[in-house]
Amino acid sequence: MKKIYLSIITATIAFSANAQLTLTKAFNEPVLGDVNSKEIFDSVAVLNNSTGLNQVWNFSALTSSSVTEVGTFTTVASTPNGSNYAGATIVEDDGQSGFTYYKSTSTQYEIVGIEDPNIVLNFTNTAIAAIWPVTMGYSNTDLFAGSAAAGGTLTGTATGTTTTMGTGTGTLIIPGGASFTNILQVKTQQNVELNLAGGFITATVQTTDYNYYHGTQKFPLLTVSYSDVQGAFANTSATIKINNSVITGINDLNFDASFNIFPNPAKDYVNVKLHNAVNANCKIQIVNSIGQIAQEIDLGSDSEITRNISVSNLNSGIYMVKTTLGDKVSVRKLIIE
Repeated sequence: MKKIYLSIITATIAFSANAQLTLTKAFNEPVLGDVNSKEIFDSVAVLNNSTGLNQVWNFSALTSSSVTEVGTFTTVASTPNGSNYAGATIVEDDGQSGFTYYKSTSTQYEIVGIEDPNIVLNFTNTAIAAIWPVTMGYSNTDLFAGSAAAGGTLTGTATGTTTTMGTGTGTLIIPGGASFTNILQVKTQQNVELNLAGGFITATVQTTDYNYYHGTQKFPLLTVSYSDVQGAFANTSATIKINNSVITGINDLNFDASFNIFPNPAKDYVNVKLHNAVNANCKIQIVNSIGQIAQEIDLGSDSEITRNISVSNLNSGIYMVKTTLGDKVSVRKLIIE
């Protein structure tokens, strides 16, 4: 199941700031149209997620798996079962029939429900992901409860706790050697008890996430997630994800640096330019704020792609331009006036 969590140019780049990082509602809480694009990385070594002040978290030895996850924040009404999640104000769509429903208030950000092909959780007592602001030393533990369904036929309850803590500050080094100072480490621990089919099937799901935030990005630069499921559906896993906004140039599988779309904001047309070193087939999808594909264009496989695309038929608003180049994906926000 999914976890609840707040949600390079060169090897010598370093980003720094003077004050201790604080996560705020205005900057870090997702809004409609946001895209959280992450690349999955692998490791054969034990990962250093040490807590405390003035840490150095060195993840430079990680290797890319070339798998990208893209979450798009859209309206609750745009999802197939959105009306089931009372109070939800925004939803993250993972593009693979997975949805996480959130409720935003003036002071906090709550999980209302989680839905994917394997399990559905709907919380009548929501799970608090963040009470703003979040900084070093922050700690909040919240109880949540609601209904659960698995496999399409098993129904029951889900109860548990989630604890979010600001547990560390320091420097983060990512693959390629880029170093980011003034990092805030946010640790989330979650325990979920599933009781299905009248108690005939039970499971305990324990997850721990380490999120590394920097003042230049809304979403974490890097996330390390551990999951341990006991009882029914038993398994253990570890996942490492790096924000695609900061990994350009780590390897030749990423074409983000050469991809340009302009003007932005646009009115009647946009120009697309990108370098296609391996002559892979290229396709663009323009996605509206409720997740619908408003326009799809095949750009071919030329080594240098330049195209003028008409958008005069699209309504004013915020769109996502998803560009697929072979097995690589890049996402840009586009505003149409």
